[in-house]
Amino acid sequence: MKIIFNSILTVCIVLFITSCSEKEKKEEKFTITGEVTGFPDGTKFYLRNLATDAVFDSTTVENNNFKFEGHLYSPPEQIWLNASVDKKFIYTNLLIGNDNITVKGDISDFPWNVIIKGSKTQEDFNFSQSLTKENNIKRDSLVQAFMKLSQEKRQEIGSEIWKDIRKLDSITQSSRINYIKSHPNTYTSVIELGYLKNQLPKDTIQKIYENYTPEIKESKYAKVVEIYLRENITKIGDKFHDFEGMNQKGEKVKFSKVRGEYTLLDFTAAYCGPCIQAADELVEINKEYSDSLKIVSFTQDPKKDVWLKSLERDKVTWNSIWDGKGRYSETSIKYGIQGIPTFILINPEGIIIDKWSGYGKGSILRHLKKKLSQK
Repeated sequence: MKIIFNSILTVCIVLFITSCSEKEKKEEKFTITGEVTGFPDGTKFYLRNLATDAVFDSTTVENNNFKFEGHLYSPPEQIWLNASVDKKFIYTNLLIGNDNITVKGDISDFPWNVIIKGSKTQEDFNFSQSLTKENNIKRDSLVQAFMKLSQEKRQEIGSEIWKDIRKLDSITQSSRINYIKSHPNTYTSVIELGYLKNQLPKDTIQKIYENYTPEIKESKYAKVVEIYLRENITKIGDKFHDFEGMNQKGEKVKFSKVRGEYTLLDFTAAYCGPCIQAADELVEINKEYSDSLKIVSFTQDPKKDVWLKSLERDKVTWNSIWDGKGRYSETSIKYGIQGIPTFILINPEGIIIDKWSGYGKGSILRHLKKKLSQK
């Protein structure tokens, strides 16, 4: 009887501890307290999640102070803290968990000289940024100089400016790679490796990946690298990668079952500006090419309701597939998606015959006419 009682007591204690830990986890929150000068009262600051490209909170400056408070469900997160003053976009980058963060600086300190404290991941990120800060400031200055040029002057001296920018980018990339190799225990390192994986041999990436701690290897950022090492990332000339998810009707669908003779696979997201701009052209293409081409969209939205609302807005009638994993979905990684929108054209044999990113008016139609005229 005593043994049974002790067992019950042990179970109760375990359940109590589990319950408490879950409750504490739910109650974890972040605060971002700003002490800033140069911003008029009423200036709005926004938080934009770089994984979803969504603004998820805003607040206003009062007497040189502002404050955010909330909860991050998958920390640490890459976040843009930004505002606009006199039509000038002002920002700085955060890499935080549910921490108490302080942001201090003058309006002239943004983005590179703001003092941000309170988070170990942010401190690691700050150090990595300090290694390239000088080049980043020079690059910003050169880009601004280019933007101020007239169209005639851009033709005349613009190429020289961009030559200097490319030199800076090459030096900055080397610094980032050195940081990745020398800091195997930071989230910044694995995030940077995800961005720069195409610039390094796979055996080098494997060695770097093996040095990460178990905690970092379990993160969504490490998953990008892990899948890259494990899989062949699809490219033009390869057979399509099959995947499944839920469509807007709530049906579980497999891509191979819904693709057409020719298929345009569209990687998109609700808050992506160029994706929204592309929507009207996709609607027209869906009507004009309905006999020979099927459009299938894959959304990088992590939230189902956000995804569904965007389909109504964009008048999407073709299959849109959602798996709830956002930009860190295995599907996006296997297709080598670096930015959105990205379009992949697949022929009747299932071979990828074209792949491009970004959107300009008429650009999708131009790609399709060029490739479909060759069939």
